Amino acid sequence: MTDIQVTVDQPPEPGLLRAAIAAALAGRAWPDGPEAAVARAVADHATGHDQESRSRPC
Repeated sequence: MTDIQVTVDQPPEPGLLRAAIAAALAGRAWPDGPEAAVARAVADHATGHDQESRSRPC
C-alpha cells in the first residue's frame, strides 16, 4: 500500500470524499476544492496515472 499526499488549503469535508472520489474515477465533473484535489489524487493513483509521470525517462 502506498500513501498518497495531497496539499490543500483547507481540510476536505469527510462526508463528501466518497462521492468526490467516485466522480473522479468515473470521469464526472466535481466542483473545485479540497475534496476534488483529494479525489483526483486517489483516481490518478488507482488508475496508475500518477506513476506515468514518474516513470518517464529524462
